[in-house]
Amino acid sequence: MTWKSHIAISTAITLPFAPAAIPVAAIGATAPDWLEWVAKFFGVRVEHRKETHYLIVPLAIIAFSFVLDFKNLIFWFGIGYLSHWFADSLTRSGVPISPWDNNRIYFFGGKLVTGEVGEYIVAFSILAFSVLIFRSNILLFDNKNQYKFNAYFINYKQLYEEKIIDEKEYKENRFKLF
Repeated sequence: MTWKSHIAISTAITLPFAPAAIPVAAIGATAPDWLEWVAKFFGVRVEHRKETHYLIVPLAIIAFSFVLDFKNLIFWFGIGYLSHWFADSLTRSGVPISPWDNNRIYFFGGKLVTGEVGEYIVAFSILAFSVLIFRSNILLFDNKNQYKFNAYFINYKQLYEEKIIDEKEYKENRFKLF
């Protein structure tokens, strides 16, 4: 997939949850490709869709973000990186899982060809769907910039900090996406 599509898909994933993190997720979504350039600059031989495209890389980044993270920047970088892996799995080339596995993963049959119309239709349809979902959440903040309740995207951390919910309820629900 092209960088436009990778950025569109990472934006679609990030938008409903953390709009401010979209730039970080976009950098993560393009990272597997520009990391190849960085490696080549330093004289390290890297094949396209090999070392930088292993599934274990974004999973390790996301796992690391639970240990040490500043304002969830590492987490959203990892999510962008993971979206790159998923998007490339939709193409005919597929993607590897790890260095110990020679097989490639192809989601939905790996029918897309990089740079062709089908890629853009899929990527920007995902983005349009996300915008439609997020549109109902645009007015999450009133004139005083205070959080308004939304049944689909509940900010449990803020509710806990404002002592609206107790610690038990916060811990039970903090990782729920919906």
